[in-house]
Amino acid sequence: MKSIFSPPEIQFSGTNARIKWINDKMKPFISRPILILLIPWVVYPLLDVASTYYFKFDSSGIPFAIITTVIGFGCSCIYFFWLFPAFFYSKNPLIIAILSLMGIAILSILKFFLFLLVGIEPHPPLDFAAYEVMRQWVFIAITFTIWGFYALIKALQEKQRTEISFDKLKIVHNKGQLSPHFTLNLIGDISAKSLKYSPELFEDINHFITILRYAYIDTEKFNPLSAEVEAILSYLHGQKLRFQHNIYIENKIDEELLHFEHLYMPKLLLITLIENVFKHGVFQDPNCPVLIEAKILYGVNGIPVFQFSTQNKFYEGLKLPRSQFGIETVRNLLAYFFKNATLTTKVNQDIYTLNLNIRYEESNQTWPDR
Repeated sequence: MKSIFSPPEIQFSGTNARIKWINDKMKPFISRPILILLIPWVVYPLLDVASTYYFKFDSSGIPFAIITTVIGFGCSCIYFFWLFPAFFYSKNPLIIAILSLMGIAILSILKFFLFLLVGIEPHPPLDFAAYEVMRQWVFIAITFTIWGFYALIKALQEKQRTEISFDKLKIVHNKGQLSPHFTLNLIGDISAKSLKYSPELFEDINHFITILRYAYIDTEKFNPLSAEVEAILSYLHGQKLRFQHNIYIENKIDEELLHFEHLYMPKLLLITLIENVFKHGVFQDPNCPVLIEAKILYGVNGIPVFQFSTQNKFYEGLKLPRSQFGIETVRNLLAYFFKNATLTTKVNQDIYTLNLNIRYEESNQTWPDR
């Protein structure tokens, strides 16, 4: 049995009928929050005038009421639009708080002189300041109540939009899962039929399927080293098809890596390094072919060490726009997933060399689950 001190569970969502009703009714006010703030400053003077007239209380007059209401509304605006949001949302609210207090002080001084201007004898300056400080606490309480209600409605609206976006995302995700599955199966059937006509075409299509399947892998899921190497081999096969006899690559990728399914490799990490070779390097020079090497060595206590390297010629002075997924991003991924990994680059005249070493000492906690 729940304790009576436990709050009831409430569905703070746009699908809750009562909250949705409040949300719908408040939309005009939420889009113009000054209207919410204006309501108490219209209702309060009307009630004050009505009660003063009905009970025949002493009155300071209409000018006093108008000036007090207008200045009070101005103070509430400062609290509502500046001070409260600064304390709850700003990383450095001190400056805004100081400016807000200066604004309140200016309005209070303006109120004092307006009283003098219309012939109202105010309290002495020190007493007037004391009364204003007490009055500001009332303004703060009223304004904070209104602002809290406004912030709650805004939060509910934002949560509703987030839920709708999430539902749409789930639909898109489901469609995204269905389409690749159907596409890969269809291409696989075509590939099987092509075998009896052309083994070469069958191989080309299978490499295309490998790249397509790799493209659909979720980056948040476990991507084995074998899958990354398989994608690299298919990528290189595609480049050879693309450039025919105008491409020179010395491939030293150990195909034994295709069996390392228990070791993790972040998707796009290695293939990005190879893509950079074709983006920035020279691969059409028969006297200086691109060198790509990948292998596993075993260190102390049989710890597997993955070694990957590329070497290519590049045109000096060639300037290409930097991509958002380059060496620095690879370094960040390595630092997160492999603490002992090293990535070094070297430029010797017009030759660019990259070396990557990853010690697979143990399964890292940052690795996704298989």
